[in-house]
Amino acid sequence: MKRQRVRLPRFLVGVNVSDYATAPLPVAPETAAAHEKTLRSLADPGAWWSGEDRLAIVREARAAASGEHAASESSSSLPPVALTAIHGIRNDSGRLTRRWFDDIIDMGMPREAYVELAAVVASSVVVDTYAQGIGLPLPALPEAVAGHPSFEKSDDVVEAGAWLPIARQGRANILRSLSLVPAASRLFFGAFNRSYYMRPDAEFRIDARQVELIASRVSAVNECFY
Repeated sequence: MKRQRVRLPRFLVGVNVSDYATAPLPVAPETAAAHEKTLRSLADPGAWWSGEDRLAIVREARAAASGEHAASESSSSLPPVALTAIHGIRNDSGRLTRRWFDDIIDMGMPREAYVELAAVVASSVVVDTYAQGIGLPLPALPEAVAGHPSFEKSDDVVEAGAWLPIARQGRANILRSLSLVPAASRLFFGAFNRSYYMRPDAEFRIDARQVELIASRVSAVNECFY
């Protein structure tokens, strides 16, 4: 792959995040911008969690990756059920069961809050593992933005055999899976869509079919449902 120097968009310069321009591997400016937008969005009040809560979820997900807790249950701003959900989603996603999910809901977490929590965890994992993959440290998190959750949810969903209601229309279940909370879906796919792609001008030593084969194998090893 040919090494290229990436010039970051002006609004990225000087912010408290890892500088993708210094990475050992080239990064498209659009990807850097999407990741910066994701980090800023994580600090905003969401549909079912405050900005402070969402950043606490990210910190807990980062700690979970090393088998630790960011804070004790007594001192965390998050309820114990949220900590249980975060560690399950981050570390044990391939072995989660419907009974596990039902227990999370029975412990008092609204389904909509679970959807947003899952999207926050997954979005932070996209950004964090991308940074690590290109040889950079984890990006610093911004300050939380004050405000209250909007409690937005979608009524255009249907029970289709999943653990949660999903969008009535859609090409693939993965695209429909977070639709109970539209803002959560936008958050995740805003990070994901610019992180997994093949640029038209990319100079790979393997072709698109081989890229997909590797991606499929990685998904299988990680026990990804899709």
